[in-house]
Amino acid sequence: MAAQQPTQEEMAAHRKQQQEFEDAVHKIQSLVDNVRHDPMKLRKITLHGAVKTRESFLHRILQPAFQARSLHEVIGLSRQAVRRLERFGILDDIKIQLDSPSDPWLQGHKDLVDLGIWIKEGSRIQIKTGTEAGNAEASMYGAMTVKNIFGGAETLSTGMAFGTRTSSAFQFSLATPLLADPDKTLSFNLFSQARNNTQWSSYEEELKGGSLKYSTLSPLGYHEFAYEGHWREICRPSEKASLSIREQCGHSLKSALTHMWTHDTRDESLMPSTGHFVSLVQEYAGLGGDVEHLRQEIEAQVVRSNDKGYILSATVKSGFLHSLNGKPSKISDRFFLGGPMSVRGFKSNGLGPREGDDSLGGDAYVLAGVSLLTPVPGFAKRDSFKGHIFANAGSLISVKPGQSAKTTVDNLVKAPSVSVGVGMVYRHPQVRIEFNFGLPLMATKTDAISRGWQLGIGINFL
Repeated sequence: MAAQQPTQEEMAAHRKQQQEFEDAVHKIQSLVDNVRHDPMKLRKITLHGAVKTRESFLHRILQPAFQARSLHEVIGLSRQAVRRLERFGILDDIKIQLDSPSDPWLQGHKDLVDLGIWIKEGSRIQIKTGTEAGNAEASMYGAMTVKNIFGGAETLSTGMAFGTRTSSAFQFSLATPLLADPDKTLSFNLFSQARNNTQWSSYEEELKGGSLKYSTLSPLGYHEFAYEGHWREICRPSEKASLSIREQCGHSLKSALTHMWTHDTRDESLMPSTGHFVSLVQEYAGLGGDVEHLRQEIEAQVVRSNDKGYILSATVKSGFLHSLNGKPSKISDRFFLGGPMSVRGFKSNGLGPREGDDSLGGDAYVLAGVSLLTPVPGFAKRDSFKGHIFANAGSLISVKPGQSAKTTVDNLVKAPSVSVGVGMVYRHPQVRIEFNFGLPLMATKTDAISRGWQLGIGINFL
């Protein structure tokens, strides 16, 4: 049965009701505009629902609202405090209400206002288990996170993982915001790992250590300053291990200061369509232990797209490891390049110095890549599924102690490894999945080539 059409009288009544509603909204807006700059101060804040969160922590966040001197400022500073509370991720819901003082002796004070805040605290404990794949590794993991553990938005997290490359891993972390500021965090971390590197080199590695990190946001981007202490052991070389690997076997202790800066305007990290990204990592090791070096890496990416679904990205990366004690670098600190998410068309960690079947890593590298993502016929409306055309180039070399900068640069640029190819890219919510056919065009005699199809799963890509 067809729906009955409204009569002219009903339509007229509806229009009248709508007009009355719009007039009321305009009247309220006019009243607010007339008094928004009148003198007004916040008298008190009443908080409802805070059971697990410390009063001193909430007071530091809400205190700036008492600086308001007009209704406009009261509303603005109250909203800022609420947004600041939301960013800690410890509350499920926040509601606010402004009202005149309820005390009888203050009824005549039109320049005073009270603020009521109702909050709903979130669950403290989160437990996750599952499997994941990425960056040439598959693993299963279990993790527990306890939020707001001491009532000041602190986060305690522990986790264990077992994988194809990282045989076992354990980590413990306690992080707390400084001065109740979500943009300033201090964290203490402990970890233990056992790595199986036999896929590209004949050794395993055990690492144990800890760090103290301070992270903050600035107008220029994200900064992280850290002190790290690591004990490493190169162990269990295979029977076919090269002499270079056997010489690296044993213990080493690294004590280092690091700084990481990141500036990211991309709309997302796994399959960006616009924006740019710049990252700089610097490390000084030599505050103790037997490792002394300067190590730095820089990465930059620019992404552009059009309204037809084509995305063009260009990425460059470079790194340099400079020994300060006149000795060759430790293999644990060197750079490793190549693979389905790095220089495609080459085996994982297959670029650069090699002895026998062992990849030895390098002390200096430069990478460049250009990728064009295209709509796929039949999947044009699915932004997460794209065709892929790419060209990659990279060079990884060892640097002798005392070697001049000119010699290092000449060695980097004289014989790059180059590949081109086509394939498909799928953006999973957690990782980027690539299935590409790579064709190496130029390679050094030590490179491990992987001509043909490669499957790449990870969060970092060239």
